[in-house]
Amino acid sequence: MSFLTLSNLQKSFGGTPVVRDFRLEVERGEFISLLGPSGCGKTTVLRMVAGFEVPDAGTVSIDGRDVTRLGVRKRDIGMVFQSYALFPNLTVAQNVGFGLRVKGTPARQIAPRVGEMLDLIGLPQMGDRYPWQLSGGQQQRVALARALAPQPKVLLLDEPLSALDAKIRVSLRNQIRDIQRKMGITTIFVTHDQEEALSLSDRVVVMHQGIADQIGTPFDIYNHPATRFVAGFVGTLNTLDGVSEGSTFVLGPHRLDLQRVLPAGAVTLGLRPEMLRLDGGPLQLPAQVTAVDFLGSVQRIRVEVAGQALAMDRFNDRTAPPAVGTQVMVGFHPSDPVIVAA
Repeated sequence: MSFLTLSNLQKSFGGTPVVRDFRLEVERGEFISLLGPSGCGKTTVLRMVAGFEVPDAGTVSIDGRDVTRLGVRKRDIGMVFQSYALFPNLTVAQNVGFGLRVKGTPARQIAPRVGEMLDLIGLPQMGDRYPWQLSGGQQQRVALARALAPQPKVLLLDEPLSALDAKIRVSLRNQIRDIQRKMGITTIFVTHDQEEALSLSDRVVVMHQGIADQIGTPFDIYNHPATRFVAGFVGTLNTLDGVSEGSTFVLGPHRLDLQRVLPAGAVTLGLRPEMLRLDGGPLQLPAQVTAVDFLGSVQRIRVEVAGQALAMDRFNDRTAPPAVGTQVMVGFHPSDPVIVAA
């Protein structure tokens, strides 16, 4: 039996559906990311789990208990917000211990627990400071400690890293994952950043227009996108539109045997940039270089094939990329393309 179950959740605002028939089962200790663009419904799902929003239909169950109509404080959840939401008039230690005091924890137990949490987030000497004396990354770690101190059953994270600079984001996301694994707490993480979702999660839920377009491991989401939206939103995916004849993909004058039966009629193939190679591969297409982007460790070479644009990535091995306008052959293996659904 799943630890957290979201069954057929629906939510509308002003008559506009925001979440539609959303279903998800989360195992105890699992780290799930809700990934999608602004307005896709991911934060609304999180707020329904937290109790800040009541669904129009559907249920939320935690550890076998229906909590759909319960208030926030009765759900035993911890929440970390994008804006930190620390109390400016309380010290770090008082912020971390706030949830324990609200829960009615005896005073003699609060100080040791606060000390334990500050050790966990790597700020053992910061208890007497106030939030304004901390960096953004430190404040978010304090917010995480405050959410975890009462030992909630579920941890909810609403884009907690979006206000931080890139280097701190990477460091803090790794720390969040380490702490989550150490504590074994069931976690839902909302983000619009695909790299965060792929690097942190046991499973990713890609949301689009209020529904879950695809639920799967980061490996499956990236390598086997189920829909055109997932293919385009997660990573960079080249698409080639053609028609099929059995196992043959027809692209203008070019015929490629993919060594598997293809859906009949019009077909869209998806190819990640790293799967394409210059002048190599069992299947090859003539192309013309249209642009070259130098990305440090990677060279991104943009080409045109039969009137369609492709991007290919190769490691920067100090070999100069081909000049714009050069005619090249772009190759790949028959097993590399995925069939992209509508």
